[in-house]
Amino acid sequence: MNCRRMTSYLFGAMLIATTSLASAGPYPGAKAGGPDDGFIGCDGIGECSITLDERGNISGTFGGFFGPYSVTLTHIASSTSSAYAGLEVTSYEMVGKGGIAPFRLVEGAIGICDAGVSLDGMSCLGPDGNNKSDVLVFRPGAIDGDGNGHTIIDFLSEISGSFAFDTDYNVLEVGGSAVYQTDGTGWYGGISGQPNANERMTFFVASDEVTVPEPSSVALLALGFLGLRFSKRRKT
Repeated sequence: MNCRRMTSYLFGAMLIATTSLASAGPYPGAKAGGPDDGFIGCDGIGECSITLDERGNISGTFGGFFGPYSVTLTHIASSTSSAYAGLEVTSYEMVGKGGIAPFRLVEGAIGICDAGVSLDGMSCLGPDGNNKSDVLVFRPGAIDGDGNGHTIIDFLSEISGSFAFDTDYNVLEVGGSAVYQTDGTGWYGGISGQPNANERMTFFVASDEVTVPEPSSVALLALGFLGLRFSKRRKT
């Protein structure tokens, strides 16, 4: 791939992610993956986000108003799992807390659709019907003695194609990546019934071995190409 094509690809991928976030959410009724405590403070769209792929890469940004936040995101395993019918599984663990509450994510599963998605987000559409190209499964755990919440995020994929899996919500993959924005989640005074808070979480999901670069990486790459071009001009 030549330099010009590579630069166009990277900027195009960032544009897809940015425009998808602006138009995607929050998705009405989408709860899975949102903060489960009403005192986390991630009320604004995009204030708290996680970026991950199927190759063991994960990072996050946490900028709500109940900070400071202490959150670690760790790749813990990559394997095939009988628990998921032999699918490839890349597992991550999120451990953390906000300024006044433990930070865990709501239980559930989010599907990634590569051809189309229904208006209500309940199913994938296309030649493979309701099959998914990838799935994120959120498994909240305990709150430890230091007040940290624990959540396992399983990234399910299948090299040979799409697969059947029951999900709580589904989003469309565009250009090898998808953006999922939860609706309002979180509870005050115990997890019971419908959420009574307004917490939100954004997920940037790179699938099909395509990783959407962070803004700082794109900026550094652009500066490198500009320096190379300047050097060539001086030689001529």
